[in-house]
Amino acid sequence: MNRDSTSFEKGYSDEDPPARFANYLDTIYDNRKLVAVITAAVLALGVLYAFLAQPIYRADMLVQVEQSADAPATSKNALGDVSSMFDVKTATSGETQVIGSRSVVSQVVDKLHLFIEATPRYFPVIGRWLAEHSDSLTSPGPLGYVWSKERIEVSQFDVPRQLFGRPFVLTRGPGQSYELRYRDIALRGTIGEVLQATTIGGSVTLLVDSIDAMDGATFTLRRLSPVVTTEKLRRELTIEETGKDSNVISVALIGTDPLKISEVLGAIGAEYVRQNVRRKAEEAQRSLEFLQAQLPDVKQSLNSSETRLNDYRATHATVDLGEEARNLLQRSVEAQTRLMELEKRRGELLARFNSDHPSIRGVDAQIQIAQRQAEDVGRATRMLPPLEQDVLRLQRDVTVGAGLYTTLLNTSEQLKLVKAGKAGNVHLIDIPAIPEERIRPKPARIIAASLVLGLFLGVLTSLARVLVFDAIDDPHEVEQRTGVAVLASVAYSRRQEKLDRMRRRSGMKGVPLANESKADHAIENLRGLRAALEFAMQKARNRIVLITGPTPGVGKSFIALNLAAVIGASGKRVLLVDADMRRGTLHCHMGGDRGPGLSDLILRTSSSDEVIRSTALAGVDFVPVGSLIPNPGDALSRPDLQSIAIDLAMAYDVVLLDAPPVLSAPDASQLACLSGTTLLVARQGVTGLGELRESIRRFAKLGLAVRGVIFNGQRLRPGRYSYDYGRYRYSNQSYRRRETDIVQ
Repeated sequence: MNRDSTSFEKGYSDEDPPARFANYLDTIYDNRKLVAVITAAVLALGVLYAFLAQPIYRADMLVQVEQSADAPATSKNALGDVSSMFDVKTATSGETQVIGSRSVVSQVVDKLHLFIEATPRYFPVIGRWLAEHSDSLTSPGPLGYVWSKERIEVSQFDVPRQLFGRPFVLTRGPGQSYELRYRDIALRGTIGEVLQATTIGGSVTLLVDSIDAMDGATFTLRRLSPVVTTEKLRRELTIEETGKDSNVISVALIGTDPLKISEVLGAIGAEYVRQNVRRKAEEAQRSLEFLQAQLPDVKQSLNSSETRLNDYRATHATVDLGEEARNLLQRSVEAQTRLMELEKRRGELLARFNSDHPSIRGVDAQIQIAQRQAEDVGRATRMLPPLEQDVLRLQRDVTVGAGLYTTLLNTSEQLKLVKAGKAGNVHLIDIPAIPEERIRPKPARIIAASLVLGLFLGVLTSLARVLVFDAIDDPHEVEQRTGVAVLASVAYSRRQEKLDRMRRRSGMKGVPLANESKADHAIENLRGLRAALEFAMQKARNRIVLITGPTPGVGKSFIALNLAAVIGASGKRVLLVDADMRRGTLHCHMGGDRGPGLSDLILRTSSSDEVIRSTALAGVDFVPVGSLIPNPGDALSRPDLQSIAIDLAMAYDVVLLDAPPVLSAPDASQLACLSGTTLLVARQGVTGLGELRESIRRFAKLGLAVRGVIFNGQRLRPGRYSYDYGRYRYSNQSYRRRETDIVQ
């Protein structure tokens, strides 16, 4: 094994070279067509979505929750201030839950029959868009699809529960008739009349109020579950407080029908206000019933107090209270009145809340304070003379009873007004308006986003393609990852691509690029390869050069053909041999048929003079692949093949063997044993690093060394010269002799 194979095994690391940003840019540029295709596809989808997607609208309304100021408890009458009892401060966060509750939403679902879906049957994809841009009714298309603004109104549609959500098809018939179908169910009805029928699954009831369409138009009807419809509407509602402690709630609903969402949202607002008023009236009714039950007792107690006072005065004659007694009387009346009012209020609150409610706890705390005040007044009263004590107590009972009775009467009348009232503590500030502008999709944003997304996906795909398929992109990568030198980087030739298209269209033989365009960049690179090959052949055991590649499609035949032409143009005699006895096609480019050729020479059915053909290329002779043989591998194992190769090499300066791919057939390894120099062709973006390594390993197992790699199909990058495996800021066109140049 020579020095090159040793360096491959020991002298180089298999670790990945450092990634460079320039390599990523090169990958994107090489895959620019793929990026353009993906971008165009995503952009086309974005444009279609922007203009064909059903528009979404948004309706909204504002709800204000009134808040009452909490005045100090001592500054107002606990029973007389009815507003403090029913216009209590309501937590806005709690009201947001009430608006979206089932009790509100389900009423709207039932009232508007939202569990009935009746929509026109549009042609798929474009039908709805055409309908939006149509001004008048048109004849239905195939299968009854509609194309314009057809409408249907259905107020009743009942089906068995197992058919909830199933699509029924309604077809407009002549006159006022229609037909309803679902699988084997076929019913006929009349617009404006209730259709009732009994089917295998159960009874069906349908009332079509109106149909605005031409005969033959079809509609889709679905009966949904009210519970499912209610939950769906609750999820679609957006309810939030507009600001911190603003007491204003914003309610929004989105949908495809602007008129419908405005109607639904308005109904939700109206139902919420109605339930709020009803709750307030119910609370007032409960309090009124409690007060009316207390009035007879308070009246009787007042009468009893007045009778005792009158009897006492009649017995003891008139007694005047002193200044101190009058002050104590006033304080005692206030304390007892306050205590009784608080106890009555506690009883009213217990009719609505349990004993752990914060309102009841607050009243209990006030009752304790009032009791302590009454006890203080009682102790002071006991310091008076006995006669004054009796008069003070009797007069206090009368005054307190009269005040309490008057307060209860006033409160009762106010509660009657509250119960009969039509206003609650919530109001609609902004009622829902029919939206005119869509909220989505926004065509400009969708198109811009699809363009950015397409570019991103295109770039991502191009980078992933390189990473996943392990394709070689840079000559440096070949040397760093395999340890084999790159003798030349051959540029991608657009001229050769054009010649191939012309050959396929005309069916004529191909013209070698070296003859057609001698100044082509690829030919210039092959001239550099010619110089490198001359140096490599100095230590070779013979003048036979094997050109192969890891897999098909890397351009080895292109390299062999044009390298032969370039070497022949330098004055040397070259023999080009098509050694691919499986799929050799070089004869199509050189003219003539495939035989007699190499296979006939190996099998001794033809002599060397019969298989060697002269060509139009200067200094180049050609041996075609020859007749088809069943097993080329057996033919290449013949013992006299070595002598045949030596005889051919004696008459020429260079013998180029265009061999089959290494990984596709064992022929290349057998031919490499005859050659003195073996070259591997790798194509940019096609040959994988693993394929190249495996090819080198197969030769190394036979004790053969790969003298170098030809990097084929390297594409130009903007502003960079990449024909050789360095990167420079000039091109070969810049180094041309000019008539005005001065030679020193």
